[in-house]
Amino acid sequence: LCEALHLNNLERNGDVVAMSSYAPLFAKEGFTQWNPDLIYFSNTEVKPTVGYHVQKMFGQNSGDEYLFSTLKLSDNDAAVSKRIAKSVVRDTKTGDIIVKVVNMLPTEVKVNLDLSAFGVSDQKVSATVLSGKPDDKLAKPEVSAFDLKTGSLKPYSFTVIRVKK
Repeated sequence: LCEALHLNNLERNGDVVAMSSYAPLFAKEGFTQWNPDLIYFSNTEVKPTVGYHVQKMFGQNSGDEYLFSTLKLSDNDAAVSKRIAKSVVRDTKTGDIIVKVVNMLPTEVKVNLDLSAFGVSDQKVSATVLSGKPDDKLAKPEVSAFDLKTGSLKPYSFTVIRVKK
């Protein structure tokens, strides 16, 4: 989730940040010099990490136009606001609006996404959600329905909502 939060910030500052990288990328189990690596492997299998799935979700949902947006929270406590992050971009090739939200809180967060300024009416869309306990090493993204008006973010989650144009 920290990686997703960091990538949200990089995306928000895409006019300044040209690229980022992840190192080390591959590591053979039992022969690593540090932790974490992005992908572990043995002689018989490849084991992508949760960090790999975060990187993949960003890579598959990149936009080329950052859309300025606001995030209003019912609890303005700094401890809460520092644990919620969002990024809204547009893929100008497809016209899709892509919303990425990180919830680093141990509780569900209700959301109401108002995308009317972008010509999107309230609707149900699909979202890709990566969630689990903070020490979960086996979490994988799942696709589920998401209502823009009454949706919620799972505890400890990274959610990508792609609204087709």
